[in-house]
Amino acid sequence: MAEVEVENGGIESIDDSIVEEMKVLTQEFETAELEIAKQQIRAFKPIYEKRKNVLKKIPKFWSTVLTKRIFVAQYLATDDYSVIQYIDDLTVEKDENSLYNFKIILSFSENDYFKNKELVKEFIVDADERKIKSTPIEWFDGRDYTKKRKADEDEDDQSFIKWFSEENTDESSWELGRAIKDEIYPQAWMIYLNEEYEEEDDDEEGVNQEFDDESEEEELDVPSKKRVKHN
Repeated sequence: MAEVEVENGGIESIDDSIVEEMKVLTQEFETAELEIAKQQIRAFKPIYEKRKNVLKKIPKFWSTVLTKRIFVAQYLATDDYSVIQYIDDLTVEKDENSLYNFKIILSFSENDYFKNKELVKEFIVDADERKIKSTPIEWFDGRDYTKKRKADEDEDDQSFIKWFSEENTDESSWELGRAIKDEIYPQAWMIYLNEEYEEEDDDEEGVNQEFDDESEEEELDVPSKKRVKHN
């Protein structure tokens, strides 16, 4: 018999068969939620592709969007503002087989800072362990301003481009990643127009609960104002 604490500190016993039935139903709910989320990802993919082609017609669209959201703009170093002008596209790819996982892809036009045409930052939850994989930046000689900033002890080490190339897994890094996934990417047009909007009611939120259910500190849609800590 399972025991459950009830009102006034009492203990009530529940038949094991009921507990087992509820386990089965809970699994059915989770399976249904996962399938709905997968269908949503598939349905949105061609629409986002069409949007991508339209937004490319707007000069400096993504640099404008990124600077308009304070919780992203606070990560931008002075030199970052020059680099993000070369962003041609920002894409978020969600993993249908593991909905905790996603990639943020920045595509760049030719520039004087680095050789990369794309920078990819991948967020992974594997067996309750969080990982981040990032594309190393191939800087042109003398153009890596992130090293210059680190060498200057009096200057803030903060940099969005540096964050994008790092693999530290502190909570602020995940919060910024989720903010881009859950707000910047889906609501980019509304942000560009400076229009008010409601947070996207994403069906996959039902299954996108934090892998650590004992902690309520990591909210998916409310990024904190904490800065990224660089190693």
